[in-house]
Amino acid sequence: MRLPAADLSSISDQSLEVSAATSSFGDRVEQSKSRDSGPAPAGAIKLKKWNPKTPYLSKLKKAKSGDWYSTYLLERKENEGSSAFFLDVSDFFLEKKQPGLALRILSNVAEMELENPQLLRILGYRLMQIGRPKLAVAVFEEVLNMREEEPQSYRDLALALAADKQHQRAVDLLRQVVEGKWNGRFPEIELTALNEMNAILATCGKKLEPGSLDKRLLKNLPVDVRVILTWDADNTDMDLWVTDPNGEKCFYSHRDTRIGGHISPDYTGGYGPEEFLLKRAQPGKYLVHANYYGNRQQVIAGATTIQLEMTTDFGKPIAKTESVTLRLQGSKEIIKVGEFVIPGKRGSPNPVKAGRRK
Repeated sequence: MRLPAADLSSISDQSLEVSAATSSFGDRVEQSKSRDSGPAPAGAIKLKKWNPKTPYLSKLKKAKSGDWYSTYLLERKENEGSSAFFLDVSDFFLEKKQPGLALRILSNVAEMELENPQLLRILGYRLMQIGRPKLAVAVFEEVLNMREEEPQSYRDLALALAADKQHQRAVDLLRQVVEGKWNGRFPEIELTALNEMNAILATCGKKLEPGSLDKRLLKNLPVDVRVILTWDADNTDMDLWVTDPNGEKCFYSHRDTRIGGHISPDYTGGYGPEEFLLKRAQPGKYLVHANYYGNRQQVIAGATTIQLEMTTDFGKPIAKTESVTLRLQGSKEIIKVGEFVIPGKRGSPNPVKAGRRK
């Protein structure tokens, strides 16, 4: 297939020497900027560690550090047609603080003989997670060329551009989502894109042009807590659940909570995003779950891959985002993805009492 980025071909692990395994972890770019001063953050984000149970990862974990790469090469012979293999092994080496090797292994996904936007989206999300937005931009450009009728194609590219500090083009693409006429499978994606566009305009530190968008829509709405759930398979129903410290669960059939949490409409087709927002977070733990409700499409990667982003102080200069990519194997599967921990002395000392909702 035609590579989505020339840079990816230059890091193919076909030409990798074992000595590359000594690359340091220092070149990984964190998604949030360091903050030495200014207002205190809303709270902490804790993601649950993803641990797929596969034979090849078991062998890697049992191998000595000096044998990791050779073990990967042996396992690759039997798994070279599996995108999941390269994604999982890339994560393994990233966890072992070898980002250069992880990136080379990840590049195999782009070189698989599949002109498939589903796989390219997964690749783009992973590149964003390891701090390579410029490569992600090239991947999402390719997806947009393939699926220009889908608003997610514009949104994904816009967010990668923003991470790469190409803010004006990011705003231009998000405005296209806001102003576009999209299929009913994508309910209220315009509002999600509008939130993101206004956040970029308010926090990027540059004077940007919002274009012809109605001026009444140009208002940044910062929140303490934001969660975004997207997935790679069309005609798939994933559900985002966020449970607040009072035990009240915000989800598709209970979209507004007593402390102010709000979730977007249920996506029963398309790819999301489902978005949770809470303007003022009360102290305590907020649990985040993903529920694989079902799908009506054959999934090429062997499972549905979800991307979940958890952000504190969204729309503020001190915003911090953590993200994770997970695979769900079957419908009705529910997994805890992570949690927010909001410290005390925020808002009322006496939180609203609410009964647990199913």
